[in-house]
Amino acid sequence: MARKPPPSDDSRSDILPTSDEDLSRALMEASGKAVRHLDEGDQLAEAKADDRFAQRMMLAEGKDSDPHGFERIIGISDLMSVNYFERGRRAANAVCRIVTPVPGGEASGTGFLVGPRLLLTNNHVLPNANAASQSDIEFEFELDMDGVEKQPVRFNLRPGELFYTSTALDFTFVAVAPLAEDGTPIEKYGRLPLLPVSGKAIGGEWVTIIQHPDGRRKEIAIRANQIVQLDQKQVPGVDLERFIHYLTDTEPGSSGSPVLNDQWGVVALHHKGVPAPGNKRDSKGNRVFIANEGVRVSAIYERLERARFENESAAGVLERLSKSLGLPPARPLDIPQTEQYAPLPGSEWTGVRLGYDPDFLKGDGKGLKLDDILAPALAKGFDEDGVIAPLKDGSSYLLDYLHFSVAMHRHRRFALLTAVNIDGKQLKHPGKRADTWRLDARMDAKFQSDDEFYLRSKQEEKVYFSRGHLVRLLDPCWGDSAAEARLGMKHSFHFTNAAPQFQSYNDADWGNLEDYVLNKAQTTELRMTVLTGPIFRDSDPFYGTKRKGGPWQIPLSYWKIAILQKSKTRIGAAAFIVGQTEHVKALYEAKVFSGLKPYSVDDMRTASIQTTVRTISEETGLDFSMLENYDAQGTLESTQQTRWISHPSELLI
Repeated sequence: MARKPPPSDDSRSDILPTSDEDLSRALMEASGKAVRHLDEGDQLAEAKADDRFAQRMMLAEGKDSDPHGFERIIGISDLMSVNYFERGRRAANAVCRIVTPVPGGEASGTGFLVGPRLLLTNNHVLPNANAASQSDIEFEFELDMDGVEKQPVRFNLRPGELFYTSTALDFTFVAVAPLAEDGTPIEKYGRLPLLPVSGKAIGGEWVTIIQHPDGRRKEIAIRANQIVQLDQKQVPGVDLERFIHYLTDTEPGSSGSPVLNDQWGVVALHHKGVPAPGNKRDSKGNRVFIANEGVRVSAIYERLERARFENESAAGVLERLSKSLGLPPARPLDIPQTEQYAPLPGSEWTGVRLGYDPDFLKGDGKGLKLDDILAPALAKGFDEDGVIAPLKDGSSYLLDYLHFSVAMHRHRRFALLTAVNIDGKQLKHPGKRADTWRLDARMDAKFQSDDEFYLRSKQEEKVYFSRGHLVRLLDPCWGDSAAEARLGMKHSFHFTNAAPQFQSYNDADWGNLEDYVLNKAQTTELRMTVLTGPIFRDSDPFYGTKRKGGPWQIPLSYWKIAILQKSKTRIGAAAFIVGQTEHVKALYEAKVFSGLKPYSVDDMRTASIQTTVRTISEETGLDFSMLENYDAQGTLESTQQTRWISHPSELLI
């Protein structure tokens, strides 16, 4: 961040020497031990050793639009397509100067648009909402093609609408006014979307920085900036996982600039320089810096994801970032509020066969018993040390409904496992949606969620969850009559069958997968059994500290296993995992394994992940080994264990 009048040399902590001569001297004084430089011969081997290399290759341009992308990344070519400059001009439009009044002058920094009316910069540029409210941002503070100064376009910031900052990672997000002082819309300047996956740049690759150094008109350090690997032994305390390091020219005021790869994708947020080991000084007494440091975009996403459940602003930032990528909103904006009803009367439980039927499918001479699947959890018993919640009368642990059963997690208070039978020939539409969620009187309420968890709270106006059906509303809606189908729908509206899901995830990612699975049964008119549940991890975030029964630990991923009766004597199985906060990364990893091109926006909206039955066992601690021989994905003789699907015809069952 620059200050006018300029600060003393000692306070300028985020700069590198600004000439080639000074840079060479600085690196020599640092003895060259802290920074590893790669010659052309070692570049390919070093790149492939980086665990981000495969992902970086997937993000590179295709051979038609950028035939030298691969060669540039591994350092054996510097040829560029001529459209590189036009795309760079477009990227530069989103970069602005931040101006903050201070005693004796003004301070300046750099920022850039990353989502709808959303600006990203450093925490040390805009440390709090008060500083942001007093600051303005200026676009087009630059020279035109003829070297003439353009008239800057100034916008106000709106921290009252949205503001989130992290001191540890030195980043700040803040909302921008929709119109400039002269009426120019903010949409004119575009944005630089932040891709959450890791692997947007690797060691030895060249990066570009667009900046307002020392508060001057917009400048660019273009492709003379190599990513370097700092030696942690020589530079104690350097964090290589959350930060990236590179050699380039920056000055005070460059803080908050985007660090960009050859595809003009944001790799990091520039924030400071790394001083040479031992607090070395040059001949003039100035501190020597050996590299610059930027905050990795993946680290920013990780911080936002961890904070989203307890911080409305973090959730709001993720929502806008998702929109910038063309994804559904990252959190519910308007969750329908439904009333919690009394338990269903006894008449709604009689005259029909209740519960999951282990012998519903035929094929291997024995039934698919839930006791076998849940054996690892059942072995721990039903007391406080156990995992499974018992019924009030102690007769069982299974809650039986029409065509399905549920086992509850004693401590998480959400379903551990649901199992439903579906008869494709007898599926019927149940009529008008019920939306009448109920507690199950057969189990102690302390083992269930209810509307105290899901409804908006005056004490905690932050993040809210949709009641996501684990057993899909339509799955148990089959039988001899429409009345039986409607009863199946009513039974599905128990809180024991609900899971905390973001509305967009429930509607799109998870909802699409459910549609795919039911479509497979309905179109073939065959029988199917579907097993579903959350993946409970110790690292799951906590939510609702002020809510009744809180805090609640929220599962971030859900699994589903579909078993289809393919013939009178043969069954097939397919396993899926879709994460509601990490699904973009999961989709990307699946794409890497499949060896296909990077995801398009449509892919990221619609794709789901097919994995193996064994993977579900490993992730949940349950035992699905009896299904491994029927797993269409797990029995393939391939190293590919995960793949994406975007249409029912692509399901392997």
